[in-house]
Amino acid sequence: MKTRVLPLVMAIVILLSSCSGGSYTEYEFMMDTNCSITVYSRADRDAVAPVFARLRELDRALDRFNASGDVARVNLSAGQSPVEVSPEVFGLISRAKELCEMTAGAFNPLLGAVSDLWGFDRAEHESVPSQTEIAGLLEACDISNLVLDADSCSVYIADERARLDLGAIAKGYAGQVASQLLAELGVERAIVNLGGNVTVLGSREDGRPWRVGIQNPEADEGGYFATVDCSDTSVVTSGAYQRYFDLDGVRYHHILDPSTGYPAESDISSVTIISPDGALADALSTACFVLGSRNAEELCRRCGVQALILTTSGEIIRLEQ
Repeated sequence: MKTRVLPLVMAIVILLSSCSGGSYTEYEFMMDTNCSITVYSRADRDAVAPVFARLRELDRALDRFNASGDVARVNLSAGQSPVEVSPEVFGLISRAKELCEMTAGAFNPLLGAVSDLWGFDRAEHESVPSQTEIAGLLEACDISNLVLDADSCSVYIADERARLDLGAIAKGYAGQVASQLLAELGVERAIVNLGGNVTVLGSREDGRPWRVGIQNPEADEGGYFATVDCSDTSVVTSGAYQRYFDLDGVRYHHILDPSTGYPAESDISSVTIISPDGALADALSTACFVLGSRNAEELCRRCGVQALILTTSGEIIRLEQ
C-alpha cells in the first residue's frame, strides 16, 4: 500500500512572486497541515503571532477529532441531543448546510462517517470498505439530518450514525479570517498559506497583483501548469493527487462522491476556485471536482467565481467573471 499526503513544500498552490528583503514568514502545523503567514514589512512582524493564535482557536473548535471542540461535541451527541456551539461555529455550519443544498449535495459536511470507513485520516491504515458498509451510512448522511436552531445556537445530528466534518470548508474560512485580522492589525500585504489553501492580502509592493502558480498534478514539486493573478482573494485547489492510497493496483483518492460514498469518478484532474469568500472557494473546489467539468462550469458561473479547471485529458478551462 502506498499513501500520499502533500506537505507544505508540495503545496497545491505555489506563490511565484518574489519576496522583498523585508519579508518575514512564520510556520506552524495546525488543521492537520503545514501553515505559513508571510508579511512584507518588518513593522508587520508583531501581527503574525496573534493571527496564529486566532487560527489555533479555530482549529480547536472545528477539529472533529478534538473532543473538547464544538464540532466533536456535536458528533458525540449525534442522535441524542442538540449541542450549543459558539456563534462563529454555528455560522460556519449553517453556511456549510447552505452550500450543500446549493451544490445539490456534491459538497456534503455530514460525510465524516463515510470518510472514516476509508481511513484517509489515519496514516497507513487506509482500507476499502464494502458496498454494504457504505450503503449503511449514506442514508444517515442526508443533509436533512443536520438540524440547526439559530435562537439557541444549537446543532443536532438527527441520525446517530452521521458525523459532521468541516474539513472541506474550514481552511478556506480560516484563511479569510486570518487575512481580515491581518488587515485590522494594519497589515497591507500578506500571504496566508494553509496547506495550499492560499489567501492573499493586498497586492505586491509595485502595485501589481500577486501571481500564483497552480501545481501540475503530473509534475514534481514546484511544477505548475498555469498561473492566476489576484489581490485580496482566496485561491483554493482540489485534486485527486493531493491525498490517496494505492491498494492492489487501484488508486483511491480522498474526495468522495456523496451520492456513492466512493472516490469521485471525475474528468477533472485539478480545479482551482478564486474568490474573496474563502469558505465558498473551499467548498466549491470539492463540489466542482465531484460534479465534473461540465456541471462545474455551470456551478461556478451561477456562484460568480473565477475558476481554473484542468481535465484528465489535459484541457485547461478558465472561467472569468
